[in-house]
Amino acid sequence: MPDSAEDNAARVAAVVEPLARASVGRVVFLVDGDRTLSPDDTSRTFLALAGLDPLVIKRRFQREGYVFSAFRFHAEMHVQLGEAAFAELAPRVAAAAPLYPGVPDFLAAAAEVGQVFVVSAGIPRIWRSLLDRLGRPDVGVIGGIDPADPFVFGRAEKGTLATLFRQHASRLVAVGDSDVDTEMLRLADHAVVVVDHRRNVDLLPGLVGHRSLWQIAPTGEPHPSIPELSFSTLATLARPSAPAAAVPDPIVHAADASY
Repeated sequence: MPDSAEDNAARVAAVVEPLARASVGRVVFLVDGDRTLSPDDTSRTFLALAGLDPLVIKRRFQREGYVFSAFRFHAEMHVQLGEAAFAELAPRVAAAAPLYPGVPDFLAAAAEVGQVFVVSAGIPRIWRSLLDRLGRPDVGVIGGIDPADPFVFGRAEKGTLATLFRQHASRLVAVGDSDVDTEMLRLADHAVVVVDHRRNVDLLPGLVGHRSLWQIAPTGEPHPSIPELSFSTLATLARPSAPAAAVPDPIVHAADASY
């Protein structure tokens, strides 16, 4: 596990740059996993099955915010469990994780018109297993919580990822639900907010004025001022589209990690 943000940034770049260079001239979809494609937080489920208390991580995020040291602690809590736990638990969590309606259709349609990556601050092995279950080897997974090659992958690193892909892709579509996704969505040509159980209170302030902002509301009420898509129509953003209206200034709340 990298000890410093600088060493970690180098590790992230080494992982992402080859993928970004391979995206030259293509539309790229960068999609958060937990609470975006699924209503579940799969890393919380993983920790619970392993007998660890996820509230320890939540309290660390609440105390420090979404910074390198907190994400490093988050990663260490998982990685310390070792390869045997990951090999046993990741497929079990993936098998039980629900997806929002329309997600399989979105993944299939997006993979036909561009490159798709699930970008996870959680456990990428869970998402790899889930995607393999859906028959989607063409959808990549990027993340750092894995004992085989651990690194920190959080809010800033998702921003680095988006920056690297923007240098090569013809268009960048980013999809997420929380402040961990803010930098990734802010840098995308099209930003798509998936309305979550907290109504994206920590994400929307960072997207005020975005030139093409959309929402998907799989359950509950949509936000009143943002144009809507569904997962079944999300891949249409690969085509040129009129920009969405910006979000009006929301109330900015103190940090309250959604982990």
